[in-house]
Amino acid sequence: MGRLFSKVLSRISPRSGALVFASLVLSGCGLIEPEEAPPACPEIIVLKEAEEMTRFQGQGRDLTDVAFEASINNFANVCVLDEETNNLNNQVVVRFELTQGPANDGGAKFNYFVAVATHDRKILSRESFDLVAPFEGNRTSIALVDNIFPTIPLRNGKTGEDYIIFIGFELTRSELYYNRTKI
Repeated sequence: MGRLFSKVLSRISPRSGALVFASLVLSGCGLIEPEEAPPACPEIIVLKEAEEMTRFQGQGRDLTDVAFEASINNFANVCVLDEETNNLNNQVVVRFELTQGPANDGGAKFNYFVAVATHDRKILSRESFDLVAPFEGNRTSIALVDNIFPTIPLRNGKTGEDYIIFIGFELTRSELYYNRTKI
């Protein structure tokens, strides 16, 4: 049997042999199922006017009145499609940097929000989160990480790419005004 095979191959030109080999290899690839691509996750946008916060102690707006400054300086999103419910389950990790100000009483308490919207900016859901960060010892700056898990029900053939997740600090009017004067 080996002899017959070798005679057949000896009659095939090198160029034709390469084509036969390539076709055998490629036809074998059809037997291996490719891994399913992960679902597309929503885009995350940190709102420019709400990506930083300066919290003052009392009514003063001098540098000596700053209790703390905070910024959203990093984020990540991982999503998984639940095929039974067709919900896109997200894990959003948000990293905050906080700096203690001269008027600080030992900690920083603030709120931030996460909103899920369509690409035309229609808000579908919005949730607020409270965080407390102590400045312990002689620490004047800290990094804080928070994990949140928004779920997006995918309907009408939509994918994660059809949605946006907005993140920002919940600011008072005076904090928002202060941010706008800095931009």
